[in-house]
Order: sequence, then C-alpha cells, then structure tokens
Amino acid sequence: MPPQPYSFSYDTTDEFGTRLTRDESSDANNFKVGSYSYTDATGVTRTVKYTADADGFHATVETNEPGTKSSNPADALYSSSSVEVAPAPAPVVAKPVTVTAVRAPVTVHAVHAAPFTAHPVTFTAVHPAPFAFAKSA
Repeated sequence: MPPQPYSFSYDTTDEFGTRLTRDESSDANNFKVGSYSYTDATGVTRTVKYTADADGFHATVETNEPGTKSSNPADALYSSSSVEVAPAPAPVVAKPVTVTAVRAPVTVHAVHAAPFTAHPVTFTAVHPAPFAFAKSA
C-alpha cells in the first residue's frame, strides 16, 4: 500500500497559560514536514521545525530559554535568542564577629524571719451601755 498523504495541526493553551502547538504534513513519498512548540506562561518558548525525507531527519530548534546559546550538535541547529546573563557575583563573606558575653552582677539578699513574740490573750467581760427613752411633748 503506498503512503497516504496527510496533514494535521493543533494549538491549545492549558489552565496554567502553557501553549502547545503542532503542525505536520506528509506527501505521497512519505516525506514529512512539521513543527511543534511550547510557550510557558512567562513567555519562554521552544519551537522545533523538522523535515524527514530521503536525506534523513533534520531539525531546527528556536528558543529563548535562559542559559541556551546557538549551536549545531548532531546536525540539529539550535538558534537561541536568550539574553546572556552575567553570572551572579560571589557572595560576600564577612569575617565572623566574636561576641563576648558580659554577665551582670547578681545581688543576693539573705532573707531572715522577723522575730515573733507570743503574748497571752486576755478576755474582758462586755457590758451593754445604758440608754434611756425620752418622750417629747
């Protein structure tokens, strides 16, 4: 059965803002041309464009991913538009600070019991005070 030409594509964005696309077509010789890409919510993009024919599979990668640079490994061209960022400066190492603890003097007060003297308890008889009723005219 001879190869059947076809073509398909999609473009979708998920709930996190990540966009995925794909596009591919094939001809009567079963040669393919296509691309797929990824773009995250912050705008970092990677697109792969490819052909698969009598000469083999060839891909070109276009990206702005941080830390990438243009190269051509294994006959796959990487084209980066990433901004080169200078490495972060080495952290400043401060000399250790010696802390000497100075203790405050502690004053101790001796506690002495107050002298206690017991006295006998005396009882006295209680008498009611006299009073009189007076009639006023």
